[in-house]
Amino acid sequence: MPHLVLEYSGNVRDSFDPATVLAEVHAVLTTAGGFRPQDFKSRAVRQDTYAVGDGSREQSFVNLDVRTFAGKPPETRAAIAEAALAVLTRAFARTMSETTCDVSVQVTELDRASYARARSEHA
Repeated sequence: MPHLVLEYSGNVRDSFDPATVLAEVHAVLTTAGGFRPQDFKSRAVRQDTYAVGDGSREQSFVNLDVRTFAGKPPETRAAIAEAALAVLTRAFARTMSETTCDVSVQVTELDRASYARARSEHA
């Protein structure tokens, strides 16, 4: 834990490497959220079918969902969101300047009782 899901509209203007952006987010969240680097499970998903607003002008979005177990205090969750947002606004600066773009981060708390996983251990 945590799981990071980065979704972005297919019309973003920036040429970016999702792995690099996620690595930058990992680095800042290790500090801001107290996460261990080896616990991140992250993916980036380009959305080519989407609707933003009324569609009357070019609009785009970038959203990062940080999924973690419940229990972090509100100030830590806020620090997680702000640290990740700083990385994303830098990574998508061109899109933000050339389109109407919403960049957002949400911290979603997972209930431990309803979370299940199986893990294999390989050397």
